[in-house]
Amino acid sequence: MKKYSVLALLFILFMNSLNAQNWCGSMEHRHDLNKDNPQAAELLEKRLKNFNKLQLENTARGIKNTNHYVVPVVFHIIHQGGTENISLEQVEDQMRVLNEDFARLNPDTTNTPEYFASLGGDAQIEFRLAQIDPQGNCSQGVTRTFSSLTVNARNNVKELIQWDPEHYLNIWVVRTIDSFSAEPGNIVLGFAQFPDQLWTDADTDGVVIRHDYCGSIGTASSSVGRTLTHEAGHWLNLVHIWGDSDCGSDYVSDTPISLEPNYNVCTNNYPWHVGSDYCGLGTNGEMFMNYMDYVDDNCMNMFSINQGTRMRSAINQFRNNLTTDENLIATGTNDNYMSDVCAPITEFSSNFTFGCVGDGFNFESEVYNTLIDESVSYEWTFLGGSPSSSSDQNPTVSYQNPGIYSVSLNAINDFGESALTKESFISVSDDNINTPAPYFQNFEVSSFPVFENNPNLNWLIYETVDPSWQRNTAASSSSFTAIDNGQNNASFRIRSSEFTQEAEKHVVITPSVDLSNSNPPVRLYFDLAYAKKNGNSLDNLIIYVSDDCGRTWTKRFDKDTEQLITNGGGNSFFDFVPNDSHWETFNVSLNSFVGESSVSLKIEFAGQEGNWMYLDNFIITESSQLSIEENEIYEINVYPNPSRGSASIKFESANTEDVQVKMTNIFGAIIGNEVLKSKVGENNFLLNEMLFGLKAGIYFVSVKQKNIEKVLKVIISE
Repeated sequence: MKKYSVLALLFILFMNSLNAQNWCGSMEHRHDLNKDNPQAAELLEKRLKNFNKLQLENTARGIKNTNHYVVPVVFHIIHQGGTENISLEQVEDQMRVLNEDFARLNPDTTNTPEYFASLGGDAQIEFRLAQIDPQGNCSQGVTRTFSSLTVNARNNVKELIQWDPEHYLNIWVVRTIDSFSAEPGNIVLGFAQFPDQLWTDADTDGVVIRHDYCGSIGTASSSVGRTLTHEAGHWLNLVHIWGDSDCGSDYVSDTPISLEPNYNVCTNNYPWHVGSDYCGLGTNGEMFMNYMDYVDDNCMNMFSINQGTRMRSAINQFRNNLTTDENLIATGTNDNYMSDVCAPITEFSSNFTFGCVGDGFNFESEVYNTLIDESVSYEWTFLGGSPSSSSDQNPTVSYQNPGIYSVSLNAINDFGESALTKESFISVSDDNINTPAPYFQNFEVSSFPVFENNPNLNWLIYETVDPSWQRNTAASSSSFTAIDNGQNNASFRIRSSEFTQEAEKHVVITPSVDLSNSNPPVRLYFDLAYAKKNGNSLDNLIIYVSDDCGRTWTKRFDKDTEQLITNGGGNSFFDFVPNDSHWETFNVSLNSFVGESSVSLKIEFAGQEGNWMYLDNFIITESSQLSIEENEIYEINVYPNPSRGSASIKFESANTEDVQVKMTNIFGAIIGNEVLKSKVGENNFLLNEMLFGLKAGIYFVSVKQKNIEKVLKVIISE
């Protein structure tokens, strides 16, 4: 067995993962479910051992199951209106790849080495998009759900929508998947739930997959579409060919034992891993071209005959309801089913949801579940818009007055109609109406966020399902008594302890501030007080800045739970009410917006199981106008990252002090060290000016001025 130091092994795994096209989270998902229910885990382990034993015995006896099975499938596309909202054509292309791979009709079977080709076979399993939904309605086998959970998705997306897993294979398509591991580079492209867990965890059964690895066209045009082939194998009880252990067993007799997952191995590498150092493999080595390895999509091309047998046995034992004649008829996937044209399901988007008075908003119908042709008619309603209604499929609308507006669309064909209204969908500002800098808000006016005598100062709080931002008089900061006229009674707060909508964004937009006559450095200052409720608290505060009425937003502040804590770190189970010592002053650089006449900020909060977070004394001003000592560097970033050695270290400084830039490798050895004089405002330092010709790997760059230091991880690729 190979021996590696821990750091070297992590590094090798990370570098391999940069090119991996099947980084799978199925085993980690299984462990996550089992760790919270040890009794169920023990029973599952016994059932799985019995299944594995029976499977191997039947193979040895020549007992075969040659039935052909049809599996009804539904794709749930979870999206935020971006490229992850993939087309029906891309879904159908994925189904084509999936069925070709399972039937061994894939055109690249010619790439299978001759010895292994004799072991490849048709799994006798076919997947069909459901034509009838659980309520008996006509369907194309695709649903679409708008949700921020599409980012860093896990089992939470399954709570949004799931069709009965006893009757459908549920596949959730998302933008990105949260890693199951803290190791660097552990990118998850998909994960599935094993069939025996249908007994204990039916509400999470199915497959989650990234949109850019779903199929081989559209957003997945750089893929071959075999991530789903791999995950469907897990869903039908296949394990990785290395048995998830060095020289482990996958319980299939015609797949050779493998040492470990393979990356960057292809046809020209055959035979691979031969001899006693590699699990005692014979002259043909490992079956790296198997769909249950980690090689690139274009290098995998087969299931073995006995893998097909194992998957059919899993259907018999764990998923037998799926493939009955009754279920195929109920889901519209039987051979004789004649599909109808379905009634439409309405969805729509806009190129922008923020804009200035007079800007054009281009709306696009995203009606689905039916043929999109001249038989579909559209009835748009734009409250406050010009025009106020339209029958065009994709109309353009402008708004002549600032405000927040709703949009409605009713789509109709001969088989039915579907209406959708998006409340507070469009936000329009007047870039000629601004408040001059310096700007100060201490939340003391009881009518906040509305100022009847001066609507230019109004703050916009967006409606959410859960309780959102609110003015309160439970606590207030006295940090800026010199400018708040002694008014220290109120603040602005929010908490996530009772949120029910996971990842829902709670958004506030500030009034527009005129910075055209300001001089750098200019910053936003605000006081913040926050405490965790318990160890499960996960809160996040982000602040964006815009100078075009919100058409584009630049992120300037992003703090997670640990970075927000101001009470010393102790949990506060009961309602947190800060005292004077709990307030800290944070700041956000606005230097890149100096000279702009209309600058607004978006405050965005999301979280779960957190206590109250308070904001007070919200100030936009030139730093020189406040009696605050400016002796720090901030807004430190590295880009691009990963890079080929030409990364730039960017930071802002409030002074002209010396800054030390130091670079180390993963073992802590210093490989570069420079001292430079900062300038007030933005500073840039090119990495290759300090060290040219860096080899691929992971490095750490520290930027230090006086007692302020920040360490950044830098990835250098080939």
